[in-house]
Amino acid sequence: MPVCDGKLFVGLALYRETAKYLYIEHFYILQALRNHRYGQQTLDLLAECGKTLILEIDPSMDAIVCLRKMFYERCGFAENPFPHIHPPYHAENRGHALIVMTIFLPIPQEKYNDFYRYLTEKVLKDVF
Repeated sequence: MPVCDGKLFVGLALYRETAKYLYIEHFYILQALRNHRYGQQTLDLLAECGKTLILEIDPSMDAIVCLRKMFYERCGFAENPFPHIHPPYHAENRGHALIVMTIFLPIPQEKYNDFYRYLTEKVLKDVF
């Protein structure tokens, strides 16, 4: 979904929705328009669906990733403790470690397992 302020394109939120959660695959606000609450407002709008919001971030702790993680935490996201390897998009590649964050509270193991099954069996099923 495009993120707009009137006719001004501000960013992009790409997500997949299931009966239980909304998986945010990509979320981007144009750099020049950050710190104007567009990101917070977009996440608040997505949270209105009443489902658990799930997203993934890099585990490295460089300055950009730290800022990104702090932003999501300010928006109400919590880091989950599960080791998470995002499956590869291409057969010749390997999966890579990411941190799973969810809105408000970490999710229980069984809900994480359900999300991972969805990721591997639905989202990435036919990418090779």
